[in-house]
Amino acid sequence: MLRRLLCTLCLAVLPFTVSAQDKTPLKVALVLPGSVTDGTFNSAAAEGIKKAQQKYPDLQVSIRENTGVAEAQEALSSYARDGYDVVIAHGFQFADSAKRIHKRFPDTWFIVNTTKVSEAPNLASFDNRWGDAGYMAGAVAALVSKSGKIANVPAIPVPTIQEYDEGFKRGSKRINPQVQVLSAYVGSFSDIAKAKEITASMIDSGADVVSGIGNENVLGTLQAAKEKGALMIGTAFDSAALAPDTIVTTALVRFDVNIDMAISKVMDGTAPPAST
Repeated sequence: MLRRLLCTLCLAVLPFTVSAQDKTPLKVALVLPGSVTDGTFNSAAAEGIKKAQQKYPDLQVSIRENTGVAEAQEALSSYARDGYDVVIAHGFQFADSAKRIHKRFPDTWFIVNTTKVSEAPNLASFDNRWGDAGYMAGAVAALVSKSGKIANVPAIPVPTIQEYDEGFKRGSKRINPQVQVLSAYVGSFSDIAKAKEITASMIDSGADVVSGIGNENVLGTLQAAKEKGALMIGTAFDSAALAPDTIVTTALVRFDVNIDMAISKVMDGTAPPAST
């Protein structure tokens, strides 16, 4: 079974210019749409913050989990009012809230992940090559599949997830043009039971390797794979320890690199509003 982790390159983040921060130590908040235990998108961001704390020992960090869109504006504003220098909103769904409030808090950097949004003086974003991650996941799925049928179970049809899903299909076909790729959206980032049901149905239809992308929904795909003896390609975060006999490898998304780049550029005063 493969044990080498696949890795996607993060796009360059924040290629810009701003006055250096005077506050010491830097206060950084991470606002998450889901739980740090989801084994994918949110776990990867939480791991990134932990690595930043190891690199910058004086960093003060706060993590807020399970933040809904309706709560986002107040969550971001609250951190700014509390004097946080950097607020990382981990998810495209937080972009509108950040755009509405960032000018009210010029001393705080608002950085939104997995989207492209920017505005002077203090709003920026970073993204990753989700299509490449999907491509590698699909390629490995096709390589290890014995039935010639594989599956991907994405959360909802938004650009980031669609890029992964399309990449998954392209990568698998590159390896095996005859492979059958099943795909169905869960319709939710958090519905573990539905993701499990969809995945189980696909396995019953012959898929012997599965993948999933989103938040907690991915846990449902993992549960179905474990119970039915299928293999799984992980996404974003190395969660092989959850199911070492099920997870073949992981298409890593290096949120630790994104977060470190954002923090370091604010610390050294080279962070301007931009999106890449």
